[in-house]
Amino acid sequence: MPKDKIPTYQQTHPPDLATIDALKREGLQPADGQPVAALFKLRTGDREHLSGLYRRSEAVPLQV
Repeated sequence: MPKDKIPTYQQTHPPDLATIDALKREGLQPADGQPVAALFKLRTGDREHLSGLYRRSEAVPLQV
């Protein structure tokens, strides 16, 4: 896989990756400058949603 190609998962993704919403529910947020590790494509009915996935291990506590 070329270095600049971001992996894309459909319907499910590895447990070490999370969307911003999932991180927030865990009291976390992406670190400053933390890159998107992968993309997550979810199809519901006739709609398709695309979200960035971040590594939980690189996330930091949520700033309020």
